[in-house]
Parts: sequence; C-alpha cells; structure tokens
Amino acid sequence: MPKTKLHWPKYEDSASWTKFKALMANRFGHVIGIEPEESWYAWRGHQIHLDTLSPAAAPKGTLILVHGAGGHGRLLTPLGAVAAENGWKVLAPDLPGYGITITRQNWLENYSEWPELIADLSAEAEGPVVLLGMSVGGMTAFRAAQIQPSLCGVIATNLLDMGDKATFKSAARWPWLGALSLKVMNTAPWLMDAMPMPLALVTPLDAMTSDPELQTWFKRDPLIGARWVKGRFFRSLHQYVPPRPDLALPCPLLLLHPGADEWTPTRVSLQVYDRVSSPKHFQELSNGSHMPAETPAWLELRDGVLDFLAKIEANGPRGN
Repeated sequence: MPKTKLHWPKYEDSASWTKFKALMANRFGHVIGIEPEESWYAWRGHQIHLDTLSPAAAPKGTLILVHGAGGHGRLLTPLGAVAAENGWKVLAPDLPGYGITITRQNWLENYSEWPELIADLSAEAEGPVVLLGMSVGGMTAFRAAQIQPSLCGVIATNLLDMGDKATFKSAARWPWLGALSLKVMNTAPWLMDAMPMPLALVTPLDAMTSDPELQTWFKRDPLIGARWVKGRFFRSLHQYVPPRPDLALPCPLLLLHPGADEWTPTRVSLQVYDRVSSPKHFQELSNGSHMPAETPAWLELRDGVLDFLAKIEANGPRGN
C-alpha cells in the first residue's frame, strides 16, 4: 500500500534527530533553540521534504541550505537556526535520494536534478535569496546559481569538482575504491548503476568530525552511514554536465573552508575557487572538520555567514 501523507516520515521526535541535537549540545555546546517546521514540496514527481526555520519578524530574505552526498537537510539546522535568529527565513530540502524525501516511482538516481531543484526552489523563495552549500552541496549551490540568475549570493564550505578524476578518487573512503569506481563506470556502467552501496563503506565518515561520538553516530545512523545508495548516483555525479562550461556566477561567492578538513583539504576547493571569475572572497577557518562544528571554526563560520548576509541585505533583491 502506498503511504498517505498522514503516514509520511518526519524528523520531529525521531531517534535520529533527538540524538543529533544531544550530540550538538553535549559535544560542541550548540543548543538548537528553533525546531524546524516540516512540509513537502512537490517537484517532478518527487515529494521533497522541506525544513523551514522562520524569523520572529518579516524575513530579510531567504537562505537555502544545500546538503552534500552523505547527509540531509536537517543536519544543517544549527547553522540555519543562527540565520533565522538573525532575521532570515531558512529552507533546508532533503535532495532526491537522501534524507526522508520520497522519490518518484522508478526514479533513476540522477545528480543533475539536485542543482535544478535548488534553482527552482530559489525562484519561488522570498528575496533576496542566498544559497549555502556544505560538502558536495557547495558545488551544487554554485551550479544552481548558474541556472537561476536572480540569486543574490552563494556561500560554500567546499567547492568540489567531482567531474575531476583526482577529486573523485580522493573523496572516496579509499583512493583505490575511487579508482575502481571510475574504471567500472567507464567499462561497465550498467554494473555500477545497479550496485547498491552503504555510505559508510564508500565515504570516509570518520573525517566528517573530530568528535568520536559523532563519528560513530554518522556511521550508524540509518539516514547517513547505514543508508544504501545505488552506484548510478555517484556515476551521475562524476559525469554531470554543468549548465555552462565556465565558472562564472551572476552573484558574489564566499568560500569558508574548514582548516582541518581531512576529507577534502582546502587545496581541493581552491582548485575550483581560483578559476572563478566572479566577485569572490575566501577565508580558511582556523580549524574545523568537514562539518565544522568545532570552536573556533564554528564561530568564524557563523560570523562569516552573517556578515555576508548583512551585505546582501544592504544591497537588496536583484531583478530577474
């Protein structure tokens, strides 16, 4: 029997969300004081799970949070709460194939829908609209901004060109696994496409954080490390054809890269950043893992995001 909307999944009071909040508070001191409002956004046959954090007064604009290829939108709540407390409406979708989004029947895992979804969501949001992407979400936000020219800004913690073979290999849990995946997707793509893989096996989730308790949670949580994703998604990620060949943006770019990111070191993001021809600014956080919850990286990330949003607010929304 298909699920009715009444029986669709939710994060509220779930063991996963409760544990994550406790870890953020107990291990890092980040108390999440705003509970996201959950809703569903119908898009191309998918039912996209959407978290919304609303400010107390009329919003200054909309910040859309873009997760990576190993998490979901709810994980970005600590940063979203900061923006909402400072007057911004925040949207955090679970992109197709991840989180609790319900994908359409017979969906073929295709990364290209990610930037297209973010672009469409941005077009409907209250402006000015800014994207904030973490991990693979940084480049997803970047490509979405190339599709949607009315966006006012892009913030990223990482800029990973997963179409680059060296970057793709280094992002895998082991370089040999990345190399093997590239070989299989080129010689037997049908085999790669059909092969389901747990994220804890193919991605180095220990590098997500320096905290051992949070590392264990990442690896065991059913929506993260214990989630199985078909190889076709990773093939489509590597073979993605962007909307334009250059790295120009219609809006400013801010790169806030964690200084102690063992998964994707700063130099990997700078390979992309250095080629961006649009107005841009780079800051390396003093420390911070791939998900920079550690102090002082977290404080620098928070302040960098808020300063960027304040500048966007001062400039006002852009026309289409």
